[in-house]
Parts: sequence; structure tokens; C-alpha cells
Amino acid sequence: MTQGQNSSTDATESQETEAQTRKVPATERVLGHILEELDAGRLGPGSRVNAARIAQDLGLSAAPVREALCVLAGRGVVELLPDRGAVMTPITSREVRLIWEVITPVGCVGLELAASALREGADPSELIVAYETLRSCASGTPPIRFILALNEWHYVANRLGGNEYVTIALDRLGIAYWDRYLVGLINVNANIRGYLENYRRMHESLLAGDGPAAAAALRFHAAWSVALIDRAEATLPRRRGRRSAAAVTR
Repeated sequence: MTQGQNSSTDATESQETEAQTRKVPATERVLGHILEELDAGRLGPGSRVNAARIAQDLGLSAAPVREALCVLAGRGVVELLPDRGAVMTPITSREVRLIWEVITPVGCVGLELAASALREGADPSELIVAYETLRSCASGTPPIRFILALNEWHYVANRLGGNEYVTIALDRLGIAYWDRYLVGLINVNANIRGYLENYRRMHESLLAGDGPAAAAALRFHAAWSVALIDRAEATLPRRRGRRSAAAVTR
């Protein structure tokens, strides 16, 4: 290959990379990067978000980083503090309870709509695959993968139900971010049988087209999850102020 051909190939590859990057809005790239930082343990509840470093890492200007942080502030995931920038929101059992109080009825709407769709003949194959995936993630994988598999099952159910605003509402609540916090609040591996049993009930109720039973199973799961967090938190010594998720064992 000649030098001219090499230059042409390099230019083409560079253009393809740039085109792929342009497909993802800059703000979404920042949001995804923050999720990666949470997964890697470089960010956590109470951590300061270094906006300048994020901009440098992603090769972006400050504007999309500020926009992403404003989005997360609107979802309650970060706190914007005068002269201190952004800090990841600490979370306690109280916050978890408040989040569940909103998430649960929204999730119940999604389940009841999905059950109605299945009664009318909707194809359950994608839901079945999602359920088998969450079961396969129950052992030998990091807890966050299992929790994300649970969420994917709900997203599939929401698509079956046909009301896109159910998923939009959950996204606006910052579910993807709270999940990363929750794996620090509940010992997923120690309670995996309870998770599997709760979701077995939800899944089988959906396949039977029984929306009220599926919704009841979700409400039970929410109460069960909060109770686990309360019990874990009760074993810790009392501290003044808000405590971060890292201080509570799941």
C-alpha cells in the first residue's frame, strides 16, 4: 500500500470515528461517562464531580458538561452548590423510600398495560428472554449487572404496554443512577433468592395477563427492598447528618 493510500485510509477511519461520535449527542456522552465513573468506583454519593476533567477526558467544551449536570440535578442525582460545583447526592434509607414511593406506581402502570397487551395477543418472547437474562445474572456476575437486568425486564414490559411515557418517567427519575447507589445499600448476593422470587411472581402474573397481580408483586418488592435497607442501616452506629451509600452494606 502506498503512502497516499495509507493517508487516505487513515483519513477515512478518522472520518468514520468522528461520524460515530457525532451520532451520540455530547450531553448523552457526558451522562454515559458519569455512569462509567460510578461503576468504576471513581464517583459515589457525596463525591465532587470534576466538570473540567470530564470535558478534557471526552474532548468536549464546558457547555455540554454543564448541561448534563443540570439534567442530573433535575433528576436529584447531583447537587449544584455555589462555588463548589456539582456533588453526587448522598442517599439514605429515607431517600430510597421517597424514590420507591414514586417509582412503584409508575412501574405498576407499566405492568398493567403490559398484561393488557398480552391478553390481547402481544408477543411475549422478548419479555421471556429478558426474564431468562435476569435469572442468568443472578450468580457469577457483579450485583449491578443483575439490577440492570431487572430494569431491562421492566423496560421490555413497558414497550409491550405501548405507553412510551412510562419509560420516559422512569428515566427522568434517574433510575440508571440510583441503581448504582442501591448496590451499596442492599447486599444483593445475600438476598438473591428474594429478588428471584419477587420477579418470578411478577413475570408469571404478566404472562397470565394478570395486571393487578403483577402490580401487587411489584408493590411487595418495593416494600421488601426498603425493609432490607432499613435493617442494614439499623446495624450501623448512629451518625450525625446524612450518610452516604458507601457506609451501608447491602
